[in-house]
Amino acid sequence: MMTGPAIRLTPAPGTYALLLHCPAPVTVRAGRLGVIDLPAGYWVYVGSAFGPGGLRARLRHHLSPSPRPHWHLDYVKAAMDAVAIWSTTDPVKREHDWATAFATLRGATCPVAGFGASDCACRTHLIHLSRRPGFNGFRRRIRRAIRTHGPMDCLDLME
Repeated sequence: MMTGPAIRLTPAPGTYALLLHCPAPVTVRAGRLGVIDLPAGYWVYVGSAFGPGGLRARLRHHLSPSPRPHWHLDYVKAAMDAVAIWSTTDPVKREHDWATAFATLRGATCPVAGFGASDCACRTHLIHLSRRPGFNGFRRRIRRAIRTHGPMDCLDLME
């Protein structure tokens, strides 16, 4: 049974951003995406969890080793350290809005087209940043863009 951060998450449905740190450049095979190069820095993976178990179940999966990879993230997460989870239990799926907001941050790049976005029109749901983004600034950006957005939480995994 998973202990630690995942059990502090709600089982409610919602949208999340998993912030990861890649200490050194790495090359990995990511399923049908093939071989991908991941530069060092911070990575943000955006998703939604509207199935059984909600945010807790999905993030428990993301924070645990994946002997049989299912999602694109399963292939690359072993090369990175999870540093934070940002989430909302807003009843509207916000992953596309969040992916767009992260992709338009200063210095953001999207080096792996289609990552986590095979079921939508987004370019990617995995965004690279040379510096760790700030939660409060991101929350302000989202609130300006979406006036009806629900509350957001930040869970720092480096505590």
